[in-house]
Amino acid sequence: MFGFGFLSLGAVLLCLGSASALTPEEESSLKEALHPFVLECADEYGIPEEKFEEAKAKGSADDIDPCFISCFLKKAEFFDGDGKLDVEKTNAFVKAHLTSEHVIKFFEAVGGECAKVNDEEVTDGDKGCDRAKLLFDCIQELKSKIGD
Repeated sequence: MFGFGFLSLGAVLLCLGSASALTPEEESSLKEALHPFVLECADEYGIPEEKFEEAKAKGSADDIDPCFISCFLKKAEFFDGDGKLDVEKTNAFVKAHLTSEHVIKFFEAVGGECAKVNDEEVTDGDKGCDRAKLLFDCIQELKSKIGD
């Protein structure tokens, strides 16, 4: 069974950065809500836990299949069926599972800044793989801008 380190990629993908920014209650809430999606998509895309540990250590998801990321985002309902970021559902999830004002504000900034990925041309239609990569890149850029 995959441990919390495996789930941490989900948190990284959601731009929560290091788990130290989260309270133990928030970590538990995220794990309970997101762990099944991580497991399903990892199984679907044949991604072993070691791959996630490597990504976590590098602080980069460049070696993770963007289609895995899309799968995760769709199952968590952060992406809609068209493979586009659903800002409203993402923010609702954040407010339901997290209490850290800093993290909530960051997600609001992501929604404002990164929703533009929905307008980008992609080559994979509604699969969302291209858009997942665009979203991850946008989030990384936003994190560097605001110094998160």
